Amino acid sequence: MPNSAYLLYSITEVEPNGYYFSQFKSMDPICMFGTFDAPIALIHRMEVERAKQEGRFSKVLDLKLYQERAEKELGAPTLSNAIFLAAKDCGFTNFTIPHDFPAQLFSDLTQLGIKLEIAKAPLFPQRAIKSPQEIEQCRTGAAISEAGFARVKQILQQSSISADDSLIYEGQTLTCEFLRKEIRVACTMAGGGQNSPIAASGPQAADCHCIGFGPVKAHEMIVVDIFPRDDASYMYGDLSRTFVKGTPSDKMRDIYDTVYQAHQAALACFGPGKPLGAVDKAARAVLEQRGYPTRLREDGLWEGCYCGIGHGVGLEVHEFPFIRETDETMEVGQVITIEPGLYIPEVGGCRIEDTIVITKEGYEFINTPNYDWIIE
Repeated sequence: MPNSAYLLYSITEVEPNGYYFSQFKSMDPICMFGTFDAPIALIHRMEVERAKQEGRFSKVLDLKLYQERAEKELGAPTLSNAIFLAAKDCGFTNFTIPHDFPAQLFSDLTQLGIKLEIAKAPLFPQRAIKSPQEIEQCRTGAAISEAGFARVKQILQQSSISADDSLIYEGQTLTCEFLRKEIRVACTMAGGGQNSPIAASGPQAADCHCIGFGPVKAHEMIVVDIFPRDDASYMYGDLSRTFVKGTPSDKMRDIYDTVYQAHQAALACFGPGKPLGAVDKAARAVLEQRGYPTRLREDGLWEGCYCGIGHGVGLEVHEFPFIRETDETMEVGQVITIEPGLYIPEVGGCRIEDTIVITKEGYEFINTPNYDWIIE
């Protein structure tokens, strides 16, 4: 794939393949094409100089000039006509495109004679192997996430427990909404951008991606999942922790201990050349042996660990490789989360998520692991 010619039409601030290809931050869609080693931008003239300075383009072409030429030569100043002429000038007639390439642009370019092949696999599979610089950027993403957790713990520590088990912080009932707002503020102050954290209390946390609504209660499990993007590198951090303010029940203690043991069993399976599937099996074996199988109940609700055990993280918060039943093996430089959990509708949820990088010797934590979960 490295010698293929690619064609992308991307808002790179939100589309990871476009940013990976260009290293250029754009809030508007831009056209990019060429080989990975020598990408070319076809861009609005107001962005030409910035693209030359900030992107990694071998050439930066003025879209307006090509549209004017397209009107004269092809009868219309359309984007597709401009791309056709620019590609022809640069010697390209065939491109590999991502699966989400715009349908109208695909149709128009095909009619102009450009051959387009949709990538059957990830467009840039090399994204899964992080460079030393990218690994450090992932560490930064994790550190931003940890800033959010520090704020959550501070708020819970400073909260008091009312007669109805609501938590009171600075004279007000503590809510999931307030926690999420404070997480976003803390992450922003630490350099984080896009961030839609989870802070779900009690039974809400049994729905593993419920973001949380309403009052936070004492003596209930609170699942917090923070996955901010570093503003500078666009690399994500992704960590989860479970807290209880007050006194957890015996059932909650058993659930937390079970998830922690599954987490440790999974970590023991990480290393270069080891199968990703072994991680999944090890974690789920512990959960089942401890009496928490994943099942669809008669009432139509799922319980157990009905989600994935982990995934790659980088320019996307969920990206290749994914931990599942597979024979695919781990490679040095992959950055992967490990996040077994248990979700019991009558009790709540529990998730422990760390992020590691595969090394020659085995693995290293991207974050600083800490499993203190009971807050007096």
